[in-house]
Amino acid sequence: MFKRFIKFTVRGLIGTAVDTAVLWYLTTYAFTTYFAKYVLAPSISFEIAILVGYVIIYFWIWNHRVLNNFKDFFRRIPKYNVAVLFSFAVKLILLNVIQQIFHFEVLICNLIALFFSGFINFFTNEKIVFKEKKTVVEDIYENL
Repeated sequence: MFKRFIKFTVRGLIGTAVDTAVLWYLTTYAFTTYFAKYVLAPSISFEIAILVGYVIIYFWIWNHRVLNNFKDFFRRIPKYNVAVLFSFAVKLILLNVIQQIFHFEVLICNLIALFFSGFINFFTNEKIVFKEKKTVVEDIYENL
């Protein structure tokens, strides 16, 4: 599981790079209005980063738990999106709680919150989105 967590962390770094690059491109070359630059562009870049992260997770991290077909790939995307959004909500809550209790600067609060929400995101994917299927023997043994 530790190896998957390291891969998951690498996926997070790649996702951050993709998010930043897409946001830079959209705000520099594609959009000019305030709404487009500060609402639409970050939303698009965030979702593209989520999709890139999902592809990495599906084919590299939890590839031993997937069926590697079109249906399975798209069946898991909604669960993955919910897991990421849940993790993001936890991060926002933690960021604000940490700031209120310790009065740290926002960047420090964000890093601490990312640390904890990253674990939540990993375990949500490990236990729900890419849940390991039990073998028939394990299932029979568990029902005894």
